[in-house]
Amino acid sequence: MDGRVAALWRYPVSSLGGERLEACAVDTTGLAGDRAWGLADRDSGETAHPESKRRWRPAPQIRARSLADGLKFDFPDGLSLPAEAAGDALAAHFGFAVTLRRHAADAAETATAGPLKPRYERHPIHILTTASLAALQAILPDSAIDERRFRPNLILDLPDAEGFAETGWIGRLVAIGDVRIRIVDPCVRCAFTTLAQGGLPLDPAVLMAVAKRNATHLGVLCTVEAPGEIRVGDAVRVLD
Repeated sequence: MDGRVAALWRYPVSSLGGERLEACAVDTTGLAGDRAWGLADRDSGETAHPESKRRWRPAPQIRARSLADGLKFDFPDGLSLPAEAAGDALAAHFGFAVTLRRHAADAAETATAGPLKPRYERHPIHILTTASLAALQAILPDSAIDERRFRPNLILDLPDAEGFAETGWIGRLVAIGDVRIRIVDPCVRCAFTTLAQGGLPLDPAVLMAVAKRNATHLGVLCTVEAPGEIRVGDAVRVLD
């Protein structure tokens, strides 16, 4: 099955909105700079959990971008600040003091300083097809089905794909130029898919529909077998 890369997304800070890219290097850890950082309560060390903690729910309203001179945060009121100068704006946005901390897999769960343990242990690449987005939109014609709700790294447009196509591709290899990506697991969705962000309203119907129609799966998680660079428009082939 052939197609192309329709969109490429990176999320420099877990739980915050991401950035659309035209190209990005990919290695066995995923897209360069993806989910390298996390947010935590400055005083308690609690990691941001927008899907389950109401006080963290505003997180995806902030967009994080990774620039040559560091991270930048774009706030919903139009304010744009480098991460190192955003402490007061973050506190005003959430209503409590927040710190930005690098992720490290071996970090302590409850530390209030130093590296932050990632929220999830997951495969590094998340693929979603335009077919799945269209299938969900058909189920929920009155909902705003937007890729930002689902935080994919790659949106693939494959004209012959139908329904929740990628759910059936577990174990298959995806070729994108010289890059080779192995589809390993379906992506189990959570309440993050329902959150308001960037003009999208809070919409619990999104998760309910995914649960009812596709066993709470939307998109797939993948490993990288051959690294390289991926660009929007690159040819894609799903191999047997």
